[in-house]
Amino acid sequence: MKKLITALFIITGFMTSGLLYSQNVSTLVPGASTFDDGLSIDNSGNIYASRYVGTTITKITPFGQTSIFASGISTPNGTDFGPDGYLYVPSNVSNGKVVKISPAGVVEPFIASIPFPATVLFRSDGKMYISSYQGGKIFLADSAGNYSLLYTGGGMTDPVGLTLDDNENLYAANFNDGKIFSITQSGDITLLAQVPGIVGFIEYSKGYIYATGFNTHKIYKVTLSGQISVLAGTGVSGQVNGSFATATFNGPNGIVASLGGDSLFISDFNARSLRVISGISTGIINISSVTPEAYHLSQNYPNPFNPVTKIAFEITGSNNSGNVQLVRLSVFDAVGKEIANPVNENLSPGKYEADFDAGNLPSGVYFYRLEVSGTNQFTSGKFSQTKSMILLK
Repeated sequence: MKKLITALFIITGFMTSGLLYSQNVSTLVPGASTFDDGLSIDNSGNIYASRYVGTTITKITPFGQTSIFASGISTPNGTDFGPDGYLYVPSNVSNGKVVKISPAGVVEPFIASIPFPATVLFRSDGKMYISSYQGGKIFLADSAGNYSLLYTGGGMTDPVGLTLDDNENLYAANFNDGKIFSITQSGDITLLAQVPGIVGFIEYSKGYIYATGFNTHKIYKVTLSGQISVLAGTGVSGQVNGSFATATFNGPNGIVASLGGDSLFISDFNARSLRVISGISTGIINISSVTPEAYHLSQNYPNPFNPVTKIAFEITGSNNSGNVQLVRLSVFDAVGKEIANPVNENLSPGKYEADFDAGNLPSGVYFYRLEVSGTNQFTSGKFSQTKSMILLK
């Protein structure tokens, strides 16, 4: 009994100090289920999943319980919740229309005819983007269902995936060639990155874009400067749970971030399952919750490194539990181009450690910078510190 109590104490200590940080892939709903495509999440954390090869929308609770939310919708695809609380669904992609579903599951018409709608996405002003699978078009619709062509060309051929970053910049992904485009609010379309193979959908969360590799069976992570890395998946089709490096997927397709942005939900098209990728904040752990006397950025270790190194930093502030500050840890190449953003989130005072993986970068000198925004009883304004590190392969 004494050994058991001691073990429980150790485990509890690790959990409360933040050292227990889980990064893994699990299955919330095993296949074969009643969905295979686009995912959306409501304010209570329920997931709504489309059955593209079918006519239904499935509601999935945070505990994995499923029920048919709505039916009678031909080829439902990429959905999104509107400011009115309705779920908007592109339907009947070949003939083209958009329907909306009330919180009670009642299907109502919204747009009677639109060319090849694939995904809908609301922006903060209540207007809705609609990607068109054929013709490389993105439309914009108002609350009455009136729409007009907004963007076209620029390399877009069959955009399906749509997502918005924190500044409301739009990103669109071609389905067949894996090209991801950034689209500014002024309408400039730029190729951001091209991931291998077919992209199901994309999702922005905490400074990164995540893309499902439909036929590569991988989940990709893309920085806002276009650097690509594999987040999870070996490339072998399967349903193996476990670490990011050992887990397998089978046609990953739909993707949506959890409400807190620390996890991703993935619909596996071929298996018709719902997978969960937990702990996507790049391996950041809270080493200590004791408030440091000052901000500090440590030298990375090991240094030189190949290809993974650890970067520790300290965030000071008041001891109030609500005192969080925006912390950004960025990595730059020798000419000053930002190539990675391992940390970009609100953190409480304490000591932290983050991993940086340079597996897809060449040998050379790189720089990393810690920036903290906000005010507290010790400092005001912004803190910034930069150090160098050497990647030696």
